[in-house]
Amino acid sequence: MSTQHTARRDPRSDRFLIDSALRSFAASRPDHVALVCEGRRITYRELDALADRCAALFREAGVQRGDRVMVALDNGVDAVVAYYGALRADGVPSLLGTAMRPRRLGQVMELAGPRVLVAARGMRESLAAVAELPPGARPAATFLSGAAPPAAAGPPPDGRDFQEALAGAPGEPPARRAIELDLATLCWTSGSTGESKGVMLTHQNLRNSTAAIGAYLEHTADDVILCVLPLSHTYGLFQLLVTHAFGGTVVLEKGFSMPWPIVQRMAEERATGFAGVPTIFASMLSLKNFAKADLSALRYMTNAAYGLPAPQLLRLRELLPNVSFFAMYGQTECTRVCYLPPSLALERPSSVGIAMPNEELWIEREDGTHAEPGEVGELVVRGPNVMRGYWRNPDATARALRPGPLPGEVVLHTGDLFKMDEDRYLYFVARKDDIIKTRGEKVSPLEVESVICKVPGVVEAAVVGVPDQVLGVAVKAAVVKAPDAAVTADDVRKKVRSELDEVAVPKFVEFMDSLPKTASGKVKKSELT
Repeated sequence: MSTQHTARRDPRSDRFLIDSALRSFAASRPDHVALVCEGRRITYRELDALADRCAALFREAGVQRGDRVMVALDNGVDAVVAYYGALRADGVPSLLGTAMRPRRLGQVMELAGPRVLVAARGMRESLAAVAELPPGARPAATFLSGAAPPAAAGPPPDGRDFQEALAGAPGEPPARRAIELDLATLCWTSGSTGESKGVMLTHQNLRNSTAAIGAYLEHTADDVILCVLPLSHTYGLFQLLVTHAFGGTVVLEKGFSMPWPIVQRMAEERATGFAGVPTIFASMLSLKNFAKADLSALRYMTNAAYGLPAPQLLRLRELLPNVSFFAMYGQTECTRVCYLPPSLALERPSSVGIAMPNEELWIEREDGTHAEPGEVGELVVRGPNVMRGYWRNPDATARALRPGPLPGEVVLHTGDLFKMDEDRYLYFVARKDDIIKTRGEKVSPLEVESVICKVPGVVEAAVVGVPDQVLGVAVKAAVVKAPDAAVTADDVRKKVRSELDEVAVPKFVEFMDSLPKTASGKVKKSELT
């Protein structure tokens, strides 16, 4: 982005950027711990200095205002430093994680055209694929993080050691030109056809969402938030941004594999907040000693990604009566949409609540008119949390962002089906492309899943539509049961039949040891058909 022929920038513009809180708390609370990760306890003063040094390194590598910085790292100190450093260099950070396959990484790199890549050394196959990309897609500079893989894995990838380069970079931060309308992150998501789409979020988007989320979660500088979600997803990234916006401490874990070590970590660090998805909470609830853990400091838990089955929510409330549980819904395209006040969790266990602060929502029919209470339609979002669009994809942008109430304004059409009750509380029904059409009727997978999870011994369930010679499409349920549970397919069908219409009763029931999931904990339903 050119900065020629523009007026001198007022340095107070920095206050409007998403990383400004890091600078502010480095001055007001320099010795307060900002990040606990990989055996280190990093203060706000130290993290702020690392971000400045990283910004200087990236600027030396050629990063200018608007240049993309790809960060292919799992949760860790280097990922956090690289993210903040890219922002301080006026770049656009894009967190990818290391699980991305070489083909998709190459696709993302070609779309983004990054100036800098920071990647894990262990991504040997992916880094080799990057080296074969066209010149415009290859980064001008590559930095490598983490331990080298065994020599038998092949020749080492090219690139400078990130830690060594960081240590040798100037400590003085580079001059900035960014304002709040500039991009602050590119988050990658996949469309229904599998193509990668880069969601463009500005500093204004991120600051609005952190303020709104922090407001309803009542964040303070005393909060300690344990994060197991990948930073490459907005749900994980906002654990970092919201906590630092209020001066709190983030305890960052590499991920969630075994539930008990994470529960122990929550107890050790006196965590006050924890974010999860239904598969994570299902794993925790399967622990026989979960109730024995000292979680007395914990004041809230949140669920996003997709709806938490009502039986899981009720069980969590029983085990943790003093913990506020926030059921939420969001999309990468607008970060967060709504939340259910914890006081209503038992009264409205299947609702995802009300609009978050500074946002307007409505349900729209296919003809563009507003739906009545109880009527299913597409959820539409209006507010400063709505993305700028999809990177270099005007067609997809035009489908998602459409004219709003004011001239020149756009609103987000989410592609998700919702309904609203008389009191204007929202209920997720399904993704438009998830709805199962069978026997001439429409079946909501979430509704069936919620009923199946009420069967004693069922840990979690996923419902999909599968081809069937008789019905065209039949309902299939994939079910995970507790190790000692004697649940049968007939038990599942009987329960669904007792609460829902016959059309929703699964024709096929498959018991599995676990459900296939993405890095963020979402069920990969495409692998169940």
